[in-house]
Amino acid sequence: MPKIEYVSKKFRKDSLALIDKINTVINDYKTQGYNLTLRQVYYQLVARDIIPNTERSYKNLGNLISDARLAGLIDWLSIEDRTRNIRRNSHWSSPAEIIDSAAWSYHRNHWEGQENYVEVWVEKDALIGIVGQICQHLDVSHFSCRGYVSQSEMWSAAERLRNHVVSGQHIVLLHLGDHDPSGKDMSRDIVERLSLFGVPSVEFHRIALNMSQIEEFC
Repeated sequence: MPKIEYVSKKFRKDSLALIDKINTVINDYKTQGYNLTLRQVYYQLVARDIIPNTERSYKNLGNLISDARLAGLIDWLSIEDRTRNIRRNSHWSSPAEIIDSAAWSYHRNHWEGQENYVEVWVEKDALIGIVGQICQHLDVSHFSCRGYVSQSEMWSAAERLRNHVVSGQHIVLLHLGDHDPSGKDMSRDIVERLSLFGVPSVEFHRIALNMSQIEEFC
């Protein structure tokens, strides 16, 4: 993995200790097949009671990781930015190559003809990469709410879900959100606006974060 030194820099002892802990978090998830974003690394350090959960702490962590990568102490491929990606056309060296790619991309719709249709909605965009891997494996549609869902996206979701209702399927929504007043209110808001837009019969489950999980893990 590329740890490339572009800038020579000396770090304080406490900064080096934190860099070691950052690499531990990165490696823990790398062994499970996950790459993390900066915010995901931050949340993991907060959850492990290594750094405080403050905006200043997040900014300081970003600066430290940036310096550590430039100094060759953190792998350049270990942290990714999923919000800023170059967009370009696909290119193929031969017709056979695109046929191979199309064959690899081919998937049957496992939900066709099923009694239920399931989607996973996640409040925090920082978690969609982790949740998305198991969802892709199980062929479950998943969605990053980014807080309260925009009116446009909620209407589009209702139109999408209504098509499944028309085909005779029962809709199940799994929601992962913060256990705070706004996070819990987002769950209420999803159900109410889907009903407003013509999808009143949704089976809604808030699977995280719940008080029982807080009591067990905190």
